[in-house]
Amino acid sequence: MNRRSLLVVVAAGLAAVALIVAVLILPKAAQVRSRQQEIAKAKQDQSGLQTQLAGLKADAQQASAYRKQFSKLQKQVPPTADLPGLIRLVNGAADQAGVDFMAIAPGQPTLQGNGQVSTIPTQITVSGGYFAVDQFLFQLESLSRISKVTTIQVSPGAGTDASKLQVLMSAEFYTTDASAGPGSAPGHQSGSSSGSATLPTNPTSTPGSKP
Repeated sequence: MNRRSLLVVVAAGLAAVALIVAVLILPKAAQVRSRQQEIAKAKQDQSGLQTQLAGLKADAQQASAYRKQFSKLQKQVPPTADLPGLIRLVNGAADQAGVDFMAIAPGQPTLQGNGQVSTIPTQITVSGGYFAVDQFLFQLESLSRISKVTTIQVSPGAGTDASKLQVLMSAEFYTTDASAGPGSAPGHQSGSSSGSATLPTNPTSTPGSKP
C-alpha cells in the first residue's frame, strides 16, 4: 500500500471516529450532564422540603402549646361573666375548707380602661374556725378563675361563737366580655343596666349554711 492510500485509510478512520463521537458519545454526554443537573436540583428541592417540613412540625408543636395556654387563660379569665359558675366555684371552695357559713354577692362588671377586660367586684362573707377560714382563703387563691382580694376585715364571732372568726372581704374577678356592665359599649344608661349577664342583687350563701 502506497503512502497516499495509507493517508486515505487513516483519514477515513478519523472521520468514522469523529462521526461516532458526534452521533453517539456527545449526545449521551449531554444527557448525562442534564441528568446530573436534575439530580442536583432534586437534592436541593429535597433539602428545602425537609427544612419546610421541620418548620411545619415545630409550628404544629408550638400551636398545640399555644392552644393549651389559651384554654388555660380562658378558664382564668373567661369570655363571659358566668356568675352562676363563679358562685359554684366559691361555694366549692367553702365546702372543701369546711367553713360554717359563706355568702357571696357579685356586683356589676365594670369595663377597665384598656377596654379589653371587665372587673366583677364581689363581696364575700365567711365564718368558721381559724384553720377552716385559712383553708378557704387558700382555696380562693387556687381557683381556676383568677381572683384578687382587695380588702379583708377579720373579727371574732359573737356570743357562743367567740372562738370562731368572721371575715368580710372584697374581691375582684375578671372577664374578657367588654360588653357587660357600666362603661361598656353602648354603655350604662341611667335607671337601667346593660350587659349579657343577669346579676344577683342579694348575697348567695352556700346550701345548708347557717346565717
